[in-house]
Amino acid sequence: MYKEEKLHINEKRNRRIQRKKRSAKRRMWNIATTVAFSALLFGVVEGGTSYAVEQYLIGQNNEAVTANETSSTTDTNVLSLSATTNSSTDQLSVTEIAASGLSSVVSVTNISVQEVENYFGGHGGNRSRQFSPSQTEETVSCGSGIILYEEDSQLYMLTNYHVVEGASSLSVTFVDDETYEAVLCGYDADIDLAVLKVDTSALSESTYSQIHVVEIGDSDALEVGEQVVAIGNALGYGQSVTTGIVSAVNRSISEDTQSSSLGYIQTDAAINPGNSGGALLDMEGKLVGINTAKIASTDVEGIGYAIPISQVLELTEALME
Repeated sequence: MYKEEKLHINEKRNRRIQRKKRSAKRRMWNIATTVAFSALLFGVVEGGTSYAVEQYLIGQNNEAVTANETSSTTDTNVLSLSATTNSSTDQLSVTEIAASGLSSVVSVTNISVQEVENYFGGHGGNRSRQFSPSQTEETVSCGSGIILYEEDSQLYMLTNYHVVEGASSLSVTFVDDETYEAVLCGYDADIDLAVLKVDTSALSESTYSQIHVVEIGDSDALEVGEQVVAIGNALGYGQSVTTGIVSAVNRSISEDTQSSSLGYIQTDAAINPGNSGGALLDMEGKLVGINTAKIASTDVEGIGYAIPISQVLELTEALME
């Protein structure tokens, strides 16, 4: 009986030992599993985190690249726009136009001889001699001209016919205030244009170096409201510059009951006596008109007219011959 009990006790003890061993193995397995799972989880998290960080950095980099590309594109567009604006417009300031335009405009002096009656002549105031023989007197008038062309040692200048009408002698004064004799080549009284010429061999080197042929513009392209610059010998005081806008185009004017077929440029740039034959320039410094008339009235202000150059180029060439 003792042996049976002892055997039973040993069996129970062995079962407890086996349970403890199995329990220990399970704990070890659980620990190992937990550790492995934790390691796996950490690896996944770490990998995910690294991936996320990497993607974030890549995204930031892409955004930076995109931003840089956008910025570069924007900068390029701005530069392009600026370049387009600069290249599409050659407009100058009035100061710049004056600097170049004055060298292309001349003052024209017309000396004419007129016959006048002396109603108060008579010796000792003798009233019995109410009239004395007619006398001649020299009259001086002034206007402007534009250096238009140079060929075969001849410098051609365009002006108004009424500036040179009736002249016994003509002279032109250049930008350096030097005066030279001029010759009338041809004129058209109806259109009010005339062409003068000067032999360049008669000009001093200093004068010749300071003058320039004007650049021809397109008066047909003028628009109302466009700024223009007028240069001429106002009041005979020497060259002066005024500026204004194109008030109208294709204007019809009549003077002394005669009308012209030209469509004149109307401008509010000041055009005074002496400006006739002077240049009307656009803001590129190109010739678009020949100043020719101003409405003189106490009721009128700022209305001047210019002959559009594009309408008279063929005529001008004919007058040079």
